[in-house]
Amino acid sequence: MNLSRVVFVGNIKIGGCHPIALQSMTSTQTRNISDSVNQVIRLINSGAQMVRITTPAMKDVEALQSIITELRAQNYTTPIIADVHYLPEVAMAVAPFVDKVRINPGNFTDNKSVRNNDFSEEEYARSLQAMGEKAAPLIELCKKHNTAIRVGVNHGSLCDRIISKYGNTALGMVHSALEWIDICEENQFYDVIFSLKSSNVNTMVEATTLLHQIMAERGTIFPLHLGVTEAANGMEGRVKSAIGIGSLLLKGIGDTIRVSLTEEPENEILFAKKMMTVVDRIDPSQYQVENQTLTIKSEATDPEEWWIEAALIAGFYHFSETPFKNVMIHNPHFNSSEITQLEDTLLQSCRIKLTKTEIIACPSCGRTQYNIQEVLQIVKERFSGYPNLKIGVMGCVVNGPGEMADADIGVIGSGKNKIAVYRDGAPVSTFLPIEEALKVMESHIIEILKDKNQV
Repeated sequence: MNLSRVVFVGNIKIGGCHPIALQSMTSTQTRNISDSVNQVIRLINSGAQMVRITTPAMKDVEALQSIITELRAQNYTTPIIADVHYLPEVAMAVAPFVDKVRINPGNFTDNKSVRNNDFSEEEYARSLQAMGEKAAPLIELCKKHNTAIRVGVNHGSLCDRIISKYGNTALGMVHSALEWIDICEENQFYDVIFSLKSSNVNTMVEATTLLHQIMAERGTIFPLHLGVTEAANGMEGRVKSAIGIGSLLLKGIGDTIRVSLTEEPENEILFAKKMMTVVDRIDPSQYQVENQTLTIKSEATDPEEWWIEAALIAGFYHFSETPFKNVMIHNPHFNSSEITQLEDTLLQSCRIKLTKTEIIACPSCGRTQYNIQEVLQIVKERFSGYPNLKIGVMGCVVNGPGEMADADIGVIGSGKNKIAVYRDGAPVSTFLPIEEALKVMESHIIEILKDKNQV
């Protein structure tokens, strides 16, 4: 078995033979220090071994430091991670006092178009060199303060240079990560963790598996953070997360996990703990696929454990050489309607058979300024019955446009309690009060369905 390199994040070890570390992210406004401290404590008490806090701007740096100071004063030593977007200078500012900095490779590149993103070999090389030069000061600062880095590659936010060569693909995600492995190794920095996330389970698993394989071939496996981003909520979010994360864990891939749910963040940890319990006891090889049908017999009585069990088995076979087209579940503790719902959700999450609208939604963080949980529920109630429609419900403009670029339509938050409607990746409204924006979205959905001959 190929073991990953061990990386210290504060007082815990990630990788090697060490247990899978569970983490989540606060949803409070970072500058609301009291609320943030209280939510971090609730997450720790729920079982979180690391907690991430958004730090979108320089104004949030001082607040983050105050949060950590208060936590340490109350004897909480759980590692705190700064989630940094857009601004490398923010990453530099937090690196001396946090345990890990999460950065996005795309924020260290010059995204100015080069002849419609048609990079020559020379231009490609110059852009890559510039990224390395821009990253070097942060790496040196992290080396000085023993601060780890997570390079978070997101399917929806690859830089123009990567897309010009590999497209917005799993392979592009892998090469984005490999560039940063080279940069870190050139700077003799090894306290780095990687994640390759997508709301599409197939893309996330393909990218992570390929990166793990290439790292093994190169001789050093850096720790991997696993997660299916924008998984939404309820059964759908849990099943999708368990398929993506669980199928990799069953292969021995992954060192720390975050289940992304558009719910209270404590729920992410509670579900992750259940998932790890099932991963440790399940043997997928005892199940079988016959005539392209995967049969799953279960005696589980807890609904979430049942979902996890079925998702792990489905994910194991979906990403193996014995794929399936149908699922048949037997469990005497649940009725036929509940069984059918789980079967459909498994097939939908694997993108084998679409029976309802695909709805993606970010878990929200301190950048979200509207009630995303409430809006997600409204969207599910009004627009769930369209199998060939994809809707995004996103918290903010940082990840929103990129992460839902392949959605037919969606909403993104900005000002307090206002959202804008995006169609095919472009805005079709200004930021409006929520109900007004949802009416705009509904009118566009009718047009989209007409174009797809669904009405």
